[in-house]
Amino acid sequence: MKSYLKFLSRNKLYTAIEAVGLIVSLAFVILIGSYAWQQYAVTIENQSRKQIYTFGISNGIGLTYGFTDALAERMPEVEKTVRYSSNQGNVPIELGDRYTEAYTIAVESDFFRMFSYYKILEGTLESIDAATNVFVSESFARKNDIHLGETLRVDEQDYNITGIVADFKNTIFPYTDLIFNQRSPFNETAWGTPFDHYGAVIPFVQFAEETNVNVIRQKTEAICKEIYPNVFGESFFENLEIIRLDDLFFSELNTQLEKGDKNTLRLLCLAGLLLLLSAIFNYINLTSALTGKRAKEMATRRLLGEDRMAIIFKQITESVAFTAICFAISLLLAYALAPFFNQLLNDPDIPINVQLRPSYLAIYVLLVLGTGVNAGLFPALLAGRYNPIDVVRGNFRRQTKMTFSKVFITFQNILAVFLIAMALIMEAQYKLSLNRPMHANTNGIYYLMIRSDIQSQEPLRNALEALPDVQHVGFSQGVPGLVPGGQYSTTTNGDEILYRTFRMDSTAFKILNFEVIKDYHTPLYGGVWFGERSFAATGLSDDYLDISDLKKRTGNIEQVAGVIADFPLNNTNVGKEDYLYVHVLPREKMFFGGWVIQTTGETKEVKKAIIDTYEKWCKDNPGVVMQSGFIKDYFKDGMKPALNNMRLLEVFMLLAILISLLGLLAMSTYYADERSKDIAVRKVFGSTMDSELWHSVREYMILVGMACIIGIPMAVWAAQQYLENYIYRLENYGWIFIVAIVISVAIAFGSVLWQTLKAARTNPATELKKE
Repeated sequence: MKSYLKFLSRNKLYTAIEAVGLIVSLAFVILIGSYAWQQYAVTIENQSRKQIYTFGISNGIGLTYGFTDALAERMPEVEKTVRYSSNQGNVPIELGDRYTEAYTIAVESDFFRMFSYYKILEGTLESIDAATNVFVSESFARKNDIHLGETLRVDEQDYNITGIVADFKNTIFPYTDLIFNQRSPFNETAWGTPFDHYGAVIPFVQFAEETNVNVIRQKTEAICKEIYPNVFGESFFENLEIIRLDDLFFSELNTQLEKGDKNTLRLLCLAGLLLLLSAIFNYINLTSALTGKRAKEMATRRLLGEDRMAIIFKQITESVAFTAICFAISLLLAYALAPFFNQLLNDPDIPINVQLRPSYLAIYVLLVLGTGVNAGLFPALLAGRYNPIDVVRGNFRRQTKMTFSKVFITFQNILAVFLIAMALIMEAQYKLSLNRPMHANTNGIYYLMIRSDIQSQEPLRNALEALPDVQHVGFSQGVPGLVPGGQYSTTTNGDEILYRTFRMDSTAFKILNFEVIKDYHTPLYGGVWFGERSFAATGLSDDYLDISDLKKRTGNIEQVAGVIADFPLNNTNVGKEDYLYVHVLPREKMFFGGWVIQTTGETKEVKKAIIDTYEKWCKDNPGVVMQSGFIKDYFKDGMKPALNNMRLLEVFMLLAILISLLGLLAMSTYYADERSKDIAVRKVFGSTMDSELWHSVREYMILVGMACIIGIPMAVWAAQQYLENYIYRLENYGWIFIVAIVISVAIAFGSVLWQTLKAARTNPATELKKE
């Protein structure tokens, strides 16, 4: 080992390049591995996970309150059922003489039996079965100084606090402050209509072991036909969704529960693996190239009696030791980078946590051994293949070729050019998404939605209108980018489609100033404005404006007012756009919604004035803010997952470029030194510095060109797959791949130029004197 350390100290540049590549790549492998395992752990947290299923309507999880009772009565395979409901937002809570807000769910005592790893810290399990009892989370109790036996008030109803529960963390159920009973007055909307309010309750059903999923589906569908005779198999309930508990976390179905981001996980795992391979290739490349510098040492060992296997084992051991040292540093780096990495993830409720538990340490040891052995095996085999006489005759150095180096350098540059191209594509698409056409006025528009009685908000509206920076205040159920509820109805062809229904008063309609395509000049109220797509899909035209089928579902729509350009419904720009219509009606006929506030500008001062006005009103009026912000900010928030994925890819791109650059630098340095004599001889016979420079650089540029030929088609395919997810997507983006090639060539050229230029400038006399 002493000879190895001395060798490293004499080749500081190569050692630093090997170390930096391994440290950085291993740090990200630790982060990505921790992320993947901690996500996967959610899927296996329940021991009965293969027996528990949940159900839902088309593309979503959740049914009605009476569904589980129907299954329990009709299916002998059912062992246990649980109902879970989430309020999906803050609820105003009265604690004595003060107000606060809380996240709430509703369950039954069997919830804590089916999911027994959720601990009740104080109180009895059965007490949750009383309709007016409530459990509170440990954090909520501590924050509000709550104790067992006290009461809290929600919607004019008192509830007894009979239990304190450990916080829901790193699990499939979101964190909650309050846990009500399913049959509490607070949850009456769900249980009061057992076979209505689809999606209000998530059912969990535990079946007997080895119950066949096909049997479950057949029997459940038969029960659905019986209990939902008018809707099962049609429109929103076209098919029954069935999913096992251990598949739920990574499911693409809509749900109130926590979800893992499988696409991000795949992206991270692939990028981490490629980075590690790139760093290993650097190690193999440099170690193999430098084997000649230790040739005399290995020859001496062979002459002293060591056999070929001993030489191979020694080099592999050195590689493992070097990897272990790098890993120790990378572990500290991963711990330091974890907070930054968590900020870029799309599901921060299950964050990366770099741990040193025994199971993790065992994996770390395997990672070090696997990396060290794989990195050291080829150089060890190369060193062990020569006899001492080869070294004495000088054959070793003559037999050292650049074949493997070319393969490794090409691979690294393929990765670099691919990531550069994809990063540029994602950046361009992100900017395009942020600046897509609105077809409505969103400049300076603030949307404030409060969970509270609308009539009680009239003083708030008056106070908002009195603000100097507020021009007009209207009322609306939804705005561009914030989709309200939907309504299924029949088209003229008899098809069922989902309309996103925006209801608003005339002031809000004027503020949003939608782009009108057709105006049928109807009275202000009672008319509905169709979006272009929904107008066409409904089967309407200038000569046919019959919306009698739509009126059956909505009740108060009288006629078609006109057609407006489709404005964005989806603030993420991902997926598909629904059909829309806008209904203008008096504010007093609406039961929920938010204030559309036209301001003089999107400044911090304006936002603060609006919030201060709301908080002043809220002192005497309990309410919870559901939406609060400028419309443009909602679009930025909706694009945050795309932004995070883009930033993650850019991080990996920079790392790939760094590792590739270091590898090119090291190899150009090595081969410039190896070929210095050849250059000197050619210069004696008339070669110039420029010709030698081109002769040396050309070989690397050919490798980069080959990498571009392979990497760019891969990037084109990946870009097509990526852009397919967007509604308003990038077009004519071929120039981006040209930019990616130029950047890759420039980086490669810059990394090899210094050493090749140094070798080309060498005085032949100085170099030949060394012989």
